[in-house]
Amino acid sequence: MPGVREGWSGAAGAGGTARMVFDVRRLAGPTTLLRPWRAADAPVLAGAWRDPAIRERLDVPEPADEAAAARWISQRELAWAEGRSVDLAVTDPPSGEVIGEVGLSRLDPVRRAALIGWWIAEGWRGRRRASEAVRLVLDWVLADGPLDAVMAEIDSENPASAAVARRAGMRRVDASRRAAHGPGDAPRLVFARTRISEGSG
Repeated sequence: MPGVREGWSGAAGAGGTARMVFDVRRLAGPTTLLRPWRAADAPVLAGAWRDPAIRERLDVPEPADEAAAARWISQRELAWAEGRSVDLAVTDPPSGEVIGEVGLSRLDPVRRAALIGWWIAEGWRGRRRASEAVRLVLDWVLADGPLDAVMAEIDSENPASAAVARRAGMRRVDASRRAAHGPGDAPRLVFARTRISEGSG
């Protein structure tokens, strides 16, 4: 399950003209393949949005149906071009099945930083697919991409995602952030990985 997609501001940079340029690509690991979303993935995405475990931690559209999923997928290329986000489908290579998503948001060209978030579909959790997917993205953007730091904000009551972050080489740097939903919500643990720490963990 993901860290959340919020925390940075001013992603457009001074004057709103800066862009974070990414060479979006397929990324392959031992058991996982990441690729851009396709129109045919809309039914899988809509199904994931209806999963209570995912809805608890992600903002999903209402109604969370295939039409909404298709619209979201159709906007991904523009989001990359405008430097707003990078979102990749996590797939199982033998079957080609979409089993999750990993993405970067709050892209900040001044700090050269972003937030990372992810989710894995029910039935595929507990197999370390999220850790592999997150590490693939971090290895890519901190070595070949324009980022110097990537952060994840994770609910303190979500130890599974904290373990994912650690296995992907991220280190806990702060525990004081509050959840945006209300003062009674659990604080978020902040994890980070930087270009100079690439390969650590």
